[in-house]
Amino acid sequence: MARTVVVGVEGTGSSHDALSWAAAAAAARNDTLEIVHATGVPYVELYDDALEQSAQTLLQDERERALATEPNLTVTTTLTRDTPGKALTEASEQADLVVIGTHPYSLLERVFSGSLAYQVAAGSHCPVLVVPQETGEGGSGVVVGSDGSPDSVAAVALAASEADRLGQELTVVHAWRSPDLFLAGDTGRGYRDERVEEGEGVALAESVAGLGERYPDLVVHQQLVQSQPAQSLLDAAKGARLLVVGSRGLGGVARMLLGSVSHTLVLHPPCPVLVMRT
Repeated sequence: MARTVVVGVEGTGSSHDALSWAAAAAAARNDTLEIVHATGVPYVELYDDALEQSAQTLLQDERERALATEPNLTVTTTLTRDTPGKALTEASEQADLVVIGTHPYSLLERVFSGSLAYQVAAGSHCPVLVVPQETGEGGSGVVVGSDGSPDSVAAVALAASEADRLGQELTVVHAWRSPDLFLAGDTGRGYRDERVEEGEGVALAESVAGLGERYPDLVVHQQLVQSQPAQSLLDAAKGARLLVVGSRGLGGVARMLLGSVSHTLVLHPPCPVLVMRT
């Protein structure tokens, strides 16, 4: 079966940015690029010829846009009446990567419809790249969060691969909080537990072990910070080319929930965010 990178499009600026990233990713992987447009109109009586023609024209325009940047790509298009969230989640079952654009959501949008990027990242069966509007392919460096868990180990491995492919330096951020702070109700300002910090430093070192042998040209930076994980990653990823985060490798209903850190970063991405699904 052909390997694919799937991208959702809707003819907006944010989906154009996502298409550029998806085309580059498919070309780098020698994958087929599948461009998906979901109308969200499931009932035949509401689906007329004009709507279908408009959707097909949009897909053709996006196909030409992708080929203009990557002429040797194999590109397919898919038009579906499903909602975008359902269409992209189902497509992820057979994909190497799903790419989706996003824009800042108002409070009402989050309350009544939720973030499409969050829906797809939470439900996907493969890694999901969330591309904020107008980020382009600028920025410098790849940032990844590590906490010593199996999910974060997989995220570090994926981030190293992406950094090597992009020719970027890799920064691995490990944020920690002393358990004594929670017991005492302390904010932690100015407080350092050297024993805990030493243990967290070991976990950070273990998370990058072997990267030098696998990627001899990759420059790896380690950041051990005493802070909240989400805020630490938001700060480290300002101006970055890519931010990689892990998520719970669970099935069933639990698979539809991202951890709090991933949730925050997907809803407020400082740069393109790649969510690892294990």
